[in-house]
Amino acid sequence: MAFAIISDLHSNLEALEAVLARTEMLGVSEILCLGDVVGYGADPGPTTRLVMHHCKWTILGNHDWGLFHSLDDFNPLARDALHLSRRRLKPHWLVPGRRAAWEFLRKLPERMADHGFLFFHGSPRDPVMEYVLRSDGFLEPEKMNAIFAAIDRPTFVGHTHWPGIHRGDFKFTQANDDCREFDLNGEPCVVNVGSVGQPRDGDPRASFAVVDRGRVEIHRVAYDFRRTQAKILAAGLHPALAERLARGK
Repeated sequence: MAFAIISDLHSNLEALEAVLARTEMLGVSEILCLGDVVGYGADPGPTTRLVMHHCKWTILGNHDWGLFHSLDDFNPLARDALHLSRRRLKPHWLVPGRRAAWEFLRKLPERMADHGFLFFHGSPRDPVMEYVLRSDGFLEPEKMNAIFAAIDRPTFVGHTHWPGIHRGDFKFTQANDDCREFDLNGEPCVVNVGSVGQPRDGDPRASFAVVDRGRVEIHRVAYDFRRTQAKILAAGLHPALAERLARGK
C-alpha cells in the first residue's frame, strides 16, 4: 500500500493544505509525519490540528521539542517564532480547546518503525537534533559511516529541508524535477523527504514523498506562499521568515 511522508511543516498552513489536497488526488490515504510541525510560521494551532486529524503518526522534531525546553541553542529568528508558537498553543482557561494539540506535541515519540522502514526527524544517531547534510558524504565520512552502521534498512529523515537520498557509498543524490524517483531495493539508505513548510533547496514548492512498491518519489506542490508571508508579517515575526518562502532558501 502506498503511503506519504511529510516533514518540517513549520506552521505553514497553506503549504500543508496543498500537500493534503495532492495526496488525496493521488489516492494516498496514509500519511506519516517526521516532525517540526511548529516553528517559523504563524499558524501552529491549525497546522497541528490538521496533522492530528490526517497523519497515522507523528514523531518529534527539534522545533516541537523547543516548545517545551530551553531555546538557547536556537537562532534568534527561530526563538521568536517558537515564542509565538508557545503563546498560540499553550493551554489557557480563557482559550478553550488548546490542550489536545499541546499534549499531542508534548508526547511525540522520537522515532518510529513502520512498513519495514525506519523513521527519524534528524538522524538514527540523534533522532531529534542531528542533521544528515548533503555534504556529509565527502566532508564527514566518519559521521556517515556511524549513521549507516546504525541502520539495516531504508530510513527516512527530514530536518535539512533538502530532499534526496544517501546511498551506501555516502553520496547524496538531490531530488529535482529530472530526478525524483529512487529505488529503495531494501538496502540501507537515508532518504530526506524535504520540507512542506520551508523548502531550502531553491525550489519554493512544498516537498513530500510517496513510497509505493519499493520506490520513493519526491513530489513538489505549489501553494499560496504570499498568504503565508502576510500572516508571518502580521504576527510580528522577522521579514526574513516570509521572504525566504518565495526563494525556497
